[in-house]
Amino acid sequence: MKFLYFVSILLTCAIPCVAVAEAEEVATERTWQDEFMDTWNSPNWECIIPVNTWHNRWTYDHETVHTYNERPWGFGIGKYRIDEKGNRHSLAALTFQDSHDSPEPTFAYSWQAVWREDKTIRPTLGLMGGITFRKDYHWLPIPAVLPGAGLDIGPVSIENTYIPGLGGNNGHVLFTWMVWRF
Repeated sequence: MKFLYFVSILLTCAIPCVAVAEAEEVATERTWQDEFMDTWNSPNWECIIPVNTWHNRWTYDHETVHTYNERPWGFGIGKYRIDEKGNRHSLAALTFQDSHDSPEPTFAYSWQAVWREDKTIRPTLGLMGGITFRKDYHWLPIPAVLPGAGLDIGPVSIENTYIPGLGGNNGHVLFTWMVWRF
């Protein structure tokens, strides 16, 4: 009986200790809000210049694809930071000409794994999430999560994403832009 009494006292003391340890562990985990605010408060700026929007010729009919704009003139600014693992987090605001020559404002947050961070030439791979507005969708917000890949050469990057489509003559666009970080 004394043994059961001793075990119950031990468990009664141990359970709160485990709960406190788990609470401390949860408290040290970073949330997406922490990552966003750290990037927002970063002193590092970047300039974004859209370069190309290539419409996948295998998914568009020949007559339609040649009517689309593939030179997305525009400009954007952003803030970025490098985290303790050497990965890059970016916030960006960008406006460019869409496929129908209408302005397309876009706001995005991206995360990129950066390999060879101590070298001049660095490949990157990551994800971006954001929201865009298009005239042909009545300026309604369009959310998206897209893959991203790039190549850093010093303070300049060439970055890409592929925008999937829902059928013929929409989406299926390789979007390329250049970033200059300072």
